[in-house]
Amino acid sequence: MPVFDFTEIHRANLADGDQDQFELFARELLSATGYLIPSGPGRGADAGRDFIATEIREGIAGRTEVKWLVSCKHFSHTGASVGVDDEDNIRDRVEANSCDAFLGFYSTLPSSALVTRFETLRGQMGIQWLDHESIERLLLTSAPGLDIAARFFPVSFAAWQKENPQPARLFSDLGGIRCEYCGKELLSASEKSGIVVIWRLSREGEPRLVYDVYWSCKDTCDQVLRKKYIRPGSSDGWEDIPDITIPQVYMKWVIATINQLHDKNVVYSDKALEKVKTLLVEMFPYVARQLSMRERQVLSGLQEIPAWMGGMG
Repeated sequence: MPVFDFTEIHRANLADGDQDQFELFARELLSATGYLIPSGPGRGADAGRDFIATEIREGIAGRTEVKWLVSCKHFSHTGASVGVDDEDNIRDRVEANSCDAFLGFYSTLPSSALVTRFETLRGQMGIQWLDHESIERLLLTSAPGLDIAARFFPVSFAAWQKENPQPARLFSDLGGIRCEYCGKELLSASEKSGIVVIWRLSREGEPRLVYDVYWSCKDTCDQVLRKKYIRPGSSDGWEDIPDITIPQVYMKWVIATINQLHDKNVVYSDKALEKVKTLLVEMFPYVARQLSMRERQVLSGLQEIPAWMGGMG
């Protein structure tokens, strides 16, 4: 299902002052992906191009510049494909603008007849095209792309952002936490994973000791570390790291930790306390935002578990 509604970008065929939005969007996105824009969009006669983008290629033979003639077609408001009549005389237009190659930038799809023409021209010049799906991939796979999406697709981007929350930019650097066994980053913004395990030791007549904490991948890594941390008379409790990034679950961890530190029947070792503080600090940027629909569902399920509602202690 498409993420961005391209009709949020103004029609290109209405001369009301906003008709250049799609060309400006194309310029911004290509610039963000590494193209130089020596000749940007302009109104009036365009000699068969909307703007020119220069690609710099570095190779064994040295530096090569490829000048792309960029042709923008914004047909999302009608849903029409880009046909051969919309892109006539491609080779002549490329040569007239002293370019080396042709780049179609489309908010819909090229027609099958136009794709056939492109394939025929590939032997004569560089040819490529970006349709709405390939444009969407470029927007979603980089920080500059997301910034551009927020500018040109404010409604679609707000909906996507709610279901794909990014960490809040609270610190200059997101330190992250890595699996203690294999070193995998567990707080990746795109795929949070792993578990946090708390180890406790209970002895008759003594306060319960929280003696250590670790975080790791599930299964193999956890099993290896469990053998390292287990002691006679000890027990462990765990929580999924993605669940702790749900704001309500995170706050439950904070409150439970405070309660335990105030409980004379529970003692934290210095090592365990430092690890808990590290965990809470590193995870906070992933908490400071709204819930996604998936997280609401997870939270609802957790709240139905009496042991979970009773706290971590």
